[in-house]
Amino acid sequence: MDFEMQEREREVRELLDRGYDLFKNADYEQARTMYEKAVELAPRSAEAHAWLAAAYGRLIEEAWNLKDKIKLLPLLEEEIAIALDIDPALPLARRMYGAKLLNTPDMLGGDPAAAADEFRYCIEQGMDDADIWVFLGESYLKSDEPEQAIVALQEALAREPGHEQAIRWLEEAKKAQE
Repeated sequence: MDFEMQEREREVRELLDRGYDLFKNADYEQARTMYEKAVELAPRSAEAHAWLAAAYGRLIEEAWNLKDKIKLLPLLEEEIAIALDIDPALPLARRMYGAKLLNTPDMLGGDPAAAADEFRYCIEQGMDDADIWVFLGESYLKSDEPEQAIVALQEALAREPGHEQAIRWLEEAKKAQE
């Protein structure tokens, strides 16, 4: 590997790391900027495309009006498609695809059961944070599988006992089970 290529990889890693820090601090617009630069430097990086998709997903969640959400959705879908085309086994890309399937209305291509498949894959590949279990639980709940939702949400709470969304979904799952 020549020096120029090593330097580019180092720069991409630095951009991804800075983007991740911004993402974790809920500065999704600046994170998007870092990820866009990483994609520009490494267009065949599935990880860069997956993180850019993650930033678009959070920007969609934060958007106040439907027009902004609709404008961002194709960008999210494109980045997920590119990441999966480059590396269909990348757990982060599969997680983003699962989140898209979970949070998109059925009439626009959402599919909570397929989302559950993606989240289970991520868990099998070592993703074991509370949020992935919450997403799985929500997928089960939206697929009318409250028993499985309860198990997944209990797993989330075992990892993060005060997880507010897990607590809310667990209450809903228990009501659905009655």
